[in-house]
Amino acid sequence: MADVRGILTRRLDSAWKRGEPSALLADWAERIAALRAVSADVAEAAEGYAVGIAGADDAAAIQTVRNAALSRENGAFTEALALGPSLSVDEKRVLGKGLNLGKALIEAVEKAKREALERSKEDANALDVTLPGRRPFVGRPHVLAQVRDELLDLFHGLGFSVYTSPEVELDTYNFGKLNFAPDHPARDAHDTYFVNPDVVLRTHTSPGWVRAMEERKPPLRLVFPGRVYRAEAVDASHMDQFHQMDGLYVGKNVSMADLKATLNTFARAIYRRDVPTRIIPIYFPFVEPGVQMDVQCATCKGTGRYKDESGERRCPVCKGTKWVEVLGAGMVHPNVFRAVGYDPEEVTGFAFGMGLERITMGRHGIHEIRQFLENDTRFLSQF
Repeated sequence: MADVRGILTRRLDSAWKRGEPSALLADWAERIAALRAVSADVAEAAEGYAVGIAGADDAAAIQTVRNAALSRENGAFTEALALGPSLSVDEKRVLGKGLNLGKALIEAVEKAKREALERSKEDANALDVTLPGRRPFVGRPHVLAQVRDELLDLFHGLGFSVYTSPEVELDTYNFGKLNFAPDHPARDAHDTYFVNPDVVLRTHTSPGWVRAMEERKPPLRLVFPGRVYRAEAVDASHMDQFHQMDGLYVGKNVSMADLKATLNTFARAIYRRDVPTRIIPIYFPFVEPGVQMDVQCATCKGTGRYKDESGERRCPVCKGTKWVEVLGAGMVHPNVFRAVGYDPEEVTGFAFGMGLERITMGRHGIHEIRQFLENDTRFLSQF
């Protein structure tokens, strides 16, 4: 059986790092002795492959040695087994038993070595209780969430409750019942994201007014926070998705004086007691009369100019106007009341809607709205 020894040992590589199989298998000595008693040639080869596996530094090196010994295509033991038909019955019996014992021994060493490598990885990542402790990372609410929660707390103190409505809204609620004309520009596809001809991504949180008034009878005092979507060109002060908070107060004898008092309370609480503000007339389909509340631009401090490393230029937030619009408001239009089944001769009400991003920018002096969605912890950790 001289050919068997040559086939079994010719794939042994002297470049393999040598190890000690007995350190991996407690019964190594007994098993290799039993193999030698059956076939010295097979035992010699099996020991060579086991030494190579024991000395392997990683899983790839283990696999290289294993393939040389046991690969189904060209492994040494596979080739030796193919000699069976050319051997006598007794030689075939001896060879078969020896190859089976040798294969089992190599596989046992391989398994033990892989387990040892896994344990060493775990040990490397084990907790060293003697090292100084690390301060755990503590998260915080997003700056927009902080402002939203502060506004909710403010309006709760003024008697308002929270009402949530869907972000994917029917065209009827988003436009029709809010007194938008059929040909209003906001109903065009280049201004609004349409899911289908009758469903849109809401462009404001005002559809919540309609749903709330259809569900409840006056008096109502509600705020409507949430995300809204508009097909806008993105720049320093505009995004195609942002956050709004609407407010609605409906009852008997609600007047513009009530609206102004509410807005003044809001401005003093969110900005500062002496923040310059202005209220100017503006048109909204769902209120009459409509107004817009502006605050002095915090980025340029009301100068209209902004300085940075590149020099002085027109303020990117207020576009040089010195003012930033923070909300629109007005008295609820009688047509909106009629659309929800209220009698405009019996009740009146005011409404307002504000963008959380613009309020946050004005409060913290942020001049780039895109930073709110970039998830840059260097920016977010400042608040």
